[in-house]
Amino acid sequence: MLTSYQVAKPELNWGDDGAPVSTQFDDVYFDKASGLEETQYVFLQHNQLESRWKELSQRHFVIAETGFGTGLNFLCAWQAFIKSAPCNSQLHFISVEKYPLSKESLAAALDMWPSLQNLSQELVTNYPELCHGFHRIELAQGRIQLSLWFGEAEEGFSALNADVDAWFLDGFAPSKNPEMWTDKLFQHIRRLSHTGTTFSTFTAAGIVRRGLKEVGFDVRKVKGFGRKREMALGELNQGCLPYPQRMAQGQGWFNIRPEETPSISKVLVVGSGLAGANTAYALAQQGIQVEVWEQGQQIACAASGNPQGMLYPKLGAQDTPLNRFYLTSYLHAARLYNQLDSSHGFWGPCGLIQIPTSDKEAKRFDKILQSNLYPKKVLQVSLEKPNSLLLPLSGWVAPSKLCKTLLAHKNISVQLGTSLQSLEKVATPLNSKTKAPFWKAHSQTKEEFFSHVVLCNANDFNDLDIQNKMPTSAIRGQVAHIDKTEAEGVCRDKGISNTSLDIKKVLCDFGYVSPPLQNTIHFGSTYDLKDPCTEVRQEGHERNLKILENLLSLPSNTLSTVKCQGRVSFRCASPDYTPIVGPLQSTDTLKLEYGNLAKNAKWQSDEVSEPLQNIFINIAHGSRGLVSTPLSGAYIASLITNTPSPLEQEVAYKLHPSRFVVKQIKRGV
Repeated sequence: MLTSYQVAKPELNWGDDGAPVSTQFDDVYFDKASGLEETQYVFLQHNQLESRWKELSQRHFVIAETGFGTGLNFLCAWQAFIKSAPCNSQLHFISVEKYPLSKESLAAALDMWPSLQNLSQELVTNYPELCHGFHRIELAQGRIQLSLWFGEAEEGFSALNADVDAWFLDGFAPSKNPEMWTDKLFQHIRRLSHTGTTFSTFTAAGIVRRGLKEVGFDVRKVKGFGRKREMALGELNQGCLPYPQRMAQGQGWFNIRPEETPSISKVLVVGSGLAGANTAYALAQQGIQVEVWEQGQQIACAASGNPQGMLYPKLGAQDTPLNRFYLTSYLHAARLYNQLDSSHGFWGPCGLIQIPTSDKEAKRFDKILQSNLYPKKVLQVSLEKPNSLLLPLSGWVAPSKLCKTLLAHKNISVQLGTSLQSLEKVATPLNSKTKAPFWKAHSQTKEEFFSHVVLCNANDFNDLDIQNKMPTSAIRGQVAHIDKTEAEGVCRDKGISNTSLDIKKVLCDFGYVSPPLQNTIHFGSTYDLKDPCTEVRQEGHERNLKILENLLSLPSNTLSTVKCQGRVSFRCASPDYTPIVGPLQSTDTLKLEYGNLAKNAKWQSDEVSEPLQNIFINIAHGSRGLVSTPLSGAYIASLITNTPSPLEQEVAYKLHPSRFVVKQIKRGV
């Protein structure tokens, strides 16, 4: 029996004309003879998209769709948007699909449309693995943002935080798929819409028209496409609650959206490590000018400066929101690294083997495999190491090279040796084109004005004179490296085969070792709690060499005479070992406005009275920054630009900086 978190496979036949047919719903995905014309007529024309795009005044336009299918509607919208919309605008396309096609089936279906070939090839290349949850895909160099939810439509729209401009209500005929069109689905369509949001649908079925009317849409029937007599279209003309209240869903204290989108002039990102570089890059990809202040004399000089790390998500056996966060972050990061690393040499997608550290962990690995949460392209049994897991999409990363690559964007300027001393909220500077208040940022040598600030300064965050302090801790880590040729000589002298050092994949148990980089083997790492020592210690080398020998199945002390060098840095971790990502809010205001939580921890409120002040935080990624920072950076960018979130609402709450204050309120502290 299929559980709710497993992605269901479509049951397909291929018709005589080569087009896919769903045997589950006894319906075609499209008509090969007129599929393009039908999409253009039903969805583009009847949402007046080309005329709306030509007159687009805002930077972004958002379309949401029920039923991604072969992606034909998406590709047609992409093609028309590029032709019609201003060149500095961006299309966000959100779609849900309960029965997603495999990459191979998708490619076969889209081969039928030569006029879309370039777009369809890019879509297929970046199409995500079939895992439950949200997947954010960047296309057309960031100008097209595709968000796919694999799972139930109602569940996907419930998890969504977005403000939709137009709806494509597609999918198989309601008469053959009535369970999709629930009252809750229509309520979420209304929640995600604003006054002026339009919809169109190929069907004129009563279940759809009544559902939309009941939630406030004006609905009318018009001539359908081809032999179809009628179709429906409409618009939401009723007044709507402010965007933040529509998104609150009973937890207004976790507000992430301002009531009005502040004007964006230039954004300050503090810190040039993984969190800062990914945040700056995500903003720059949306055409925003970013200045990065780094207090050190080089990019990624703290924990992100280690010479070699690993893309290691540590997936679980339960389909929890946080597990989905790390899963989708992992897939997002792998796609990004593959897109960026054509010649930069920071990424080696060699795969990773996760070795159990005990019998208990081996049983946990078994449970993970039996959960069927992950397709084999994501996770499978390792054939090289007994009782181990293989993650084929993983590999090694050179973090400092990655950060330099991200920060080389034309819209980013990096100021080294520039330490943030203080922040001051001020009135709009006289030479500014916007009326919004600004942040005045002071360094040791200058002061500058910014519309938004993102603090990605890890363990240095609490040194700032800001009311909101975060309960983070600095965890010491010492990494090591040895010369491969020297280590091979030592092994040879001891009668041990050199093949032991022929490392093809990243290996992990208590520590890790990566394939050699420029004839150097990098490995580690120590995990030293409450240890402030910044010096490289011999005792740390000895521990790391034991980790290496264990990973390579070498006898104890085989490599004890090899010259070992290393580096010390400090991971930034939160009490719940979950990143801290989102808007900073006033602790005093939260306690004042939501004090009812002290009397009733289950109290709910959609009232959003806490003003956001255009300041954000992205820290505490611990040991998994290579996995979590790319998607977290995209999330911060979505908050600043007021565009669809790439994260589920529940995940955003679990990352929210105010979660610690809310817990205190509930406990009466």
